[in-house]
Amino acid sequence: MLGRDVFGAIPVMMTPFTEAGEVDYPALAMLTEWFIASGSAGLFPVSQSSEMYNLNPEERLATAQFVKNTAAGRVPVIASGTFGNSVEEMAEFMKEMAQIVDAVVVLPCQLAKQDESESVLRSNLERLLALTPGIQLGIYEVPVPYHRLLEAETLAWLASTQRFIFHKDTSRRNDLISAKISCLPQETTMGWYNGNCTTLLHSLEEGGQGFTGISMNFYPFLFPWIVKHFKQEPEKAQKLQRFLTVAEGIAKQNYPASAKAFLKYQWGVDVSTKCRTASVFPADVPEEHEKQAALMGMLNDICTELSIEVVKPGPIVRT
Repeated sequence: MLGRDVFGAIPVMMTPFTEAGEVDYPALAMLTEWFIASGSAGLFPVSQSSEMYNLNPEERLATAQFVKNTAAGRVPVIASGTFGNSVEEMAEFMKEMAQIVDAVVVLPCQLAKQDESESVLRSNLERLLALTPGIQLGIYEVPVPYHRLLEAETLAWLASTQRFIFHKDTSRRNDLISAKISCLPQETTMGWYNGNCTTLLHSLEEGGQGFTGISMNFYPFLFPWIVKHFKQEPEKAQKLQRFLTVAEGIAKQNYPASAKAFLKYQWGVDVSTKCRTASVFPADVPEEHEKQAALMGMLNDICTELSIEVVKPGPIVRT
């Protein structure tokens, strides 16, 4: 199970689609196996990377169930659950999702409008907790439809409830990260995971539990390594952090189509780059392939230099 004592990396899993736009479950099985083989501490389907707002309710439940079944208890599975037009509707969907996954993840931007105060958010969170007794929770500062960061005091209160085992932070600023990690009560079940590559090493040094960001869809094996080795091998961790920071610029271009393209063209996996969002990888532009090929070359170089095992994705088994 995830929590304060679990250090590692948790991929925000993208949803592969067929060219017809349907969920590609054989490809999703391949991703699940790749992430587990890479040393992931858990799995996070139904996230922004999963194009969760473009999945219907049945698909959100079905993809979470498929990942849970494929993982077969090897690692915990969490999934977002606050979908609906009211707190009551969100609570009902969370109850359905809770029958599938190990923890249901709350999205703060769904519980208060952009112009509403932190007090409104906290009031709605209190209602949500009351409506979902016994359900283990996570919280994720997803930046869509708008980027709502939790105030440190709110995060500390959530951590004190002992209902939360997971927080995905997207502050992207070292000062805010330090404040939020330091505010967590000593006795809490909440694990603090960074969703931002650039500030990862800083957050680990400040006491964070790990990483849960988009780059795990490109090279998931790097992040368990840095979480495990940053104290014992600080110079190597600094080199890896520099690679991750610069590489993120390429990874974020046209994401999540870029991650699917990296799987297809660089790892040689039979997967479509199809997305339901507006994200498109310009496959007819040679420069875009050259950028990703250069990224793959740099990845191999840094793994060789730091003696990090490269874990390749396996083939997709289609029947």
